Amino acid sequence: MATLLPGGWATVRGFKEPYGPRVVSGELQCEAGMICQRCLQAVTVTLKGSIRWGLVFSEREMQSLDQRLDPVLVEEGQLFLRQALEDEMVLLLPIMPMHDSCDNGWTPDPEPGDVSEKTSPFAVLAALKNEQRS
Repeated sequence: MATLLPGGWATVRGFKEPYGPRVVSGELQCEAGMICQRCLQAVTVTLKGSIRWGLVFSEREMQSLDQRLDPVLVEEGQLFLRQALEDEMVLLLPIMPMHDSCDNGWTPDPEPGDVSEKTSPFAVLAALKNEQRS
């Protein structure tokens, strides 16, 4: 669960490509309050993204839209911009929000050492095989 914090911003521009779709493009940024999945304390994550939408007025137009554009359906002649931007922010949320470092007493397992330093588990089999030959 996330809470979008005040102070976010978005810049959007709209234009019509010659002989093409109506396009809305822009940048957006905000902060969201979430729960760190390491220490279970509050964490603030910064969400940054860009949009490039193709405005469509029917399902048929959606299927023929340029693949570089994300389709946004215009209903009853209106684009609900705030809702569309909030939806984009939700897509930017991290799956596992975490602090850069948490002091929760947990330490990860040490990195495994060089494999060549360890005895091969097959060394015993090789020794048995050599014994059988002799």
